[in-house]
Amino acid sequence: MKKPLTSFQKQLMLDEITFFSLCNDFDRSRILDKAPMTFDDFRRLSLLTDYLELKHLNQFIWDMHAHKFADEIDELYEKCTANGKDIPGMLYETKQWLDDFWQHAPNTTVSFLLREIFSDGLPRNNKVIPRNKD
Repeated sequence: MKKPLTSFQKQLMLDEITFFSLCNDFDRSRILDKAPMTFDDFRRLSLLTDYLELKHLNQFIWDMHAHKFADEIDELYEKCTANGKDIPGMLYETKQWLDDFWQHAPNTTVSFLLREIFSDGLPRNNKVIPRNKD
């Protein structure tokens, strides 16, 4: 007899259905550890799943891949807390990741909806950081 799924497993599956129906095959392969993941991939996929509030998939990505990038995560944290001069560049990079994601959505309706979601800016401690509309 098959063991029942835990609540986490069910939510993870729902998050995977959502995200995997939106992302490309390369990102799916990276998340599932079937293709190499770079630190930039890790940051981008973590951001996207967090932004889309796919908490269980985000946790899965961290559980599967964060250990590979422990040094890079520490260095990035230091850059952000030490002087902040790199933060504008990181915010621009984030905007590029969001724009790329909605532009490569599977169809125009999904693209429009993702663009609407992303247009509110990045949430931060229950506040929204407005996107620079260039």
